Amino acid sequence: MRRFYTTFEAAYVLGVSLPTVVNWIKARRLKAHRTPGGHRRIAREVLAAFMSRHGMPLPEELADAVDVRRKALVVGEAGYALDHVVRQLQEAGLVVMPSRPGFEAGAAAVRLSPDVVVLVDPPPDGGETLANLRSDAALKTVPVVAAARAEHVQALRAAGCELVLVSPIADGALAAAATQAVATAAAGPRRR
Repeated sequence: MRRFYTTFEAAYVLGVSLPTVVNWIKARRLKAHRTPGGHRRIAREVLAAFMSRHGMPLPEELADAVDVRRKALVVGEAGYALDHVVRQLQEAGLVVMPSRPGFEAGAAAVRLSPDVVVLVDPPPDGGETLANLRSDAALKTVPVVAAARAEHVQALRAAGCELVLVSPIADGALAAAATQAVATAAAGPRRR
């Protein structure tokens, strides 16, 4: 197993030219160190993280070099319910970003590129957040799980939520639902 890559090897793995890799290093977009002889070397973990961050497919040799934990965007009003959901998902091993509904949720979704969105006590139609997710070309395939009131279940399913859990939710159930939604989305296209 190779621990460090030359700029030439990195260019080959990245599928770009050697000058592009050198320019990325000079611009500090890709971290590298210099050997005593003055040559640049890129750690395999750094290369894998760079590729993952930019949505590049990882070759098999780098598959185990990066943390591939799933990312969840949790959208809801600040308070105990939101904090509880965030804590549950973090304990399940997901990378979690909490957000308020509306514009803030959209901006957070663009920054995070979540694998799943969890709505905490949303309005019956999912509100502006769900409507924006479903209308955005890059985010419309992201599965949405909702923790909602019993009377909102049918409307949320019709609005585009893959799974709707009725409050109060047992410990671990929400994390299991989020993980299931991600696995289902990875297995194939969304079905209506």
